[in-house]
Amino acid sequence: MGSKTGIANTEENGAVVIEMKDQSTNINEDDDADDGESFKKSTSFVVAEGQGGDKKSDSAMKRKLRNMAMKLEMGYQKNKTVIWRVIYLILALAYFAYFIYVCWYDIMGALALVVMTACVVVYLIYAFIRDHYGDSIYDDICEPCGIAFQRSWFVLKWFVYLGLVAAVIIILYIYTTPPKYEQLISAFGMVVFILISILLSKHPFDIKWRPVLWGLTLQILCGLFILTNQYGRGAFEWLADQIITLQNYANYGSEFLFGENYLDHQFAFQVLPIIIFYTAIVSILYYYGVMQFLISKLAWILQVTMKTSAPESLNAAANIFIGNLESPVMIRPFLIDMTKSELFAVLTCGFATISGGLIAVYNHIGINISHIISASLMSAPAALAIAKIMYPETERCKFKTQKEMDSKIPKVSDTNVIAAASYGAIIGVSLVRAIAVCLMVFVGILAFVNAVFMWIGEMAGFHGLTFEFMCSYLFMPLAWLMGTPWSDCRVVAELIGIRAFVNEILAFEYMKNILDGNIDGVSLTPRGEVIATYTLCGFTTISDIGIMVGGLSAMVPQLRDDLSEMAVRALIAGTLANFMTACTAGILWEDVGVSTMNASLPLNATEVPW
Repeated sequence: MGSKTGIANTEENGAVVIEMKDQSTNINEDDDADDGESFKKSTSFVVAEGQGGDKKSDSAMKRKLRNMAMKLEMGYQKNKTVIWRVIYLILALAYFAYFIYVCWYDIMGALALVVMTACVVVYLIYAFIRDHYGDSIYDDICEPCGIAFQRSWFVLKWFVYLGLVAAVIIILYIYTTPPKYEQLISAFGMVVFILISILLSKHPFDIKWRPVLWGLTLQILCGLFILTNQYGRGAFEWLADQIITLQNYANYGSEFLFGENYLDHQFAFQVLPIIIFYTAIVSILYYYGVMQFLISKLAWILQVTMKTSAPESLNAAANIFIGNLESPVMIRPFLIDMTKSELFAVLTCGFATISGGLIAVYNHIGINISHIISASLMSAPAALAIAKIMYPETERCKFKTQKEMDSKIPKVSDTNVIAAASYGAIIGVSLVRAIAVCLMVFVGILAFVNAVFMWIGEMAGFHGLTFEFMCSYLFMPLAWLMGTPWSDCRVVAELIGIRAFVNEILAFEYMKNILDGNIDGVSLTPRGEVIATYTLCGFTTISDIGIMVGGLSAMVPQLRDDLSEMAVRALIAGTLANFMTACTAGILWEDVGVSTMNASLPLNATEVPW
């Protein structure tokens, strides 16, 4: 198609501009239908010197770039969903190609990758069903079935309870036949501790037995899976190894910050920094929603079976993974409206479980981390059960179901993953500061108390009178009721006393010295070692009362008096929950020649192959 081209000379601002114009007919473009203007090809060349011409050329170029950027932005916004779907599809195909190859190359070496991939795939399938069909499934299936079940519960509950009791008895018979003397003592001890909690109950005639029976059942089922099933035991040992391996990467940061000789002060420069690293990892998992998913599903199990309220169930599930002060943060908006029984359950669960950040400390001491994780898991339902005995619900709960509290659950406020990691590290610093200061103070106090007792004893001609010695006799009956062999009762009683009056970390350290033969004339059998490990897994030190009450009072100052009033009772309840967990371990554990002391990757290694 022919066209004519004209050349026009103009002079503006002292600059000569030669403008070449395409004189062909105007062409309307479909893409620019919005502005409805004709399109002209026009090119200008500045051929003479002058500042005005340069400005016009720059302005025209900026307009063209601006128009191009606007068109690109409009095109991206119009096709954003398709673009990102294509990118995700390409990345997913690339990942699965890599996944298939590594599984073919070395399936055992890729076991961790297989487990993580399976978890992600299951979650994505669950999220897809939840987002697209969740409301329909709940409205058409779950809610009608729940209503029908509740209407028939008065009759069905007897069959359910009898079935549960029969199933537990049969399973225990299979795994504990023939029962040994110590196993029977552990079972007797569970009954005694339940009776003690009833005697100490705030409202003994208002106890509802459903949460109690279900809590004990869930604890026993967890114990059966972890302690007697080879697959469950293997899974927890594998999980413990992965956690230790991940934590060992913190050693690179410690070596960079403190130098190659950082192991000269191992606890301060290696163990405590790992706590900061762990809290940062947990914060990252929170940012991506992993922790919320795990905690909410465990809370749902506790709520459906035990009929506890949504906030207290969520808090109990969170205590399995995070600390006793971090867990209530998840339910902070609900604390002011919670009943006294629910607040008591929050305190009890905080006392009965351990902080995930202390896994590094226990690993450094030498405790088997799989036992630490399983103890915290088993203590959560036991803590709820004991809490509902010692402080039964007599008020109306405002947040009975998860749906009633979803709108008030705090959302993740971090802008990106870097901010989440930084926030977690800051939280870890506060935890490390508290641990370091408490250890320094309590070690000194224990030394001073022992010196006073020894001075008092020596004046009467009695040598060796120490705090540990007095506890060894005071708590011997409790150690025996948990199924501890009689020869170990004094040692386990000493450990209980150190944990109750001083610190659980020092109790574990003392147990490690006994097992290493560093204390003359004192030893522990494997069974005594296991029971002691499960007994010590909790924050039931007297000083923890101040930590719990102070932390919760800072969140809800209006509840300070109520929290202070029930704190001592909650500490006793948390201690009894730990004893119940130890009894469960005593019933189910059998000596297979494996120590509870950790034989995983050493913490003093900076080479940490996955």
